[in-house]
Amino acid sequence: MIYILVIALSFCGMYLLDKGITKIFRSQAQHHSGTAVRLKKAYGVAAVALTVLAVLSFVQYITAGEVVMLLAGIMLVAMGGGLGVYYLTHGIFYDDESFLYTTMGSKGRTYRYGQIRGQKLYVLQGGSYLVELYMDDNTTVSVQTSMEGAYAFLDKACHARFRQLGINSFECDWFDSDNSCWFPPVED
Repeated sequence: MIYILVIALSFCGMYLLDKGITKIFRSQAQHHSGTAVRLKKAYGVAAVALTVLAVLSFVQYITAGEVVMLLAGIMLVAMGGGLGVYYLTHGIFYDDESFLYTTMGSKGRTYRYGQIRGQKLYVLQGGSYLVELYMDDNTTVSVQTSMEGAYAFLDKACHARFRQLGINSFECDWFDSDNSCWFPPVED
């Protein structure tokens, strides 16, 4: 019975934490546009599962006094917390004029689509791609095509860039979205 109560309280706590983080840290217009490139929900589910297992380990330590369960609980809290923070902080949020790129450990940066200079394409193991966008301020934005919403973002960014720079897609010999070429190639 105590395990069910602990699990219920853990899920309730995670839900409240998610809502609180959303209110505090997601205040820019792009956050509220409803369109984003995010990690798959499996990352969030794994973070919650690891945290619940950690709480259960702590309960087992308290009831049985097994030090191994305490150590397991500490490791699971660290892994679940790290995965949860990574899931909540990594993403690209976009609207019609600009996008916000957020990563773990750094402040989010807002870019206009016209600031994209070009792209490099890397094939990843498993068949997905990493599209590295080169910005006009010499930074890069990495988009993994395995993330939810990646292709929709790249299509939107490409056409918005055409619009913002006054370019016609028919004039661009490099443009071929079917072959993952949305922006001019960047040479090494």
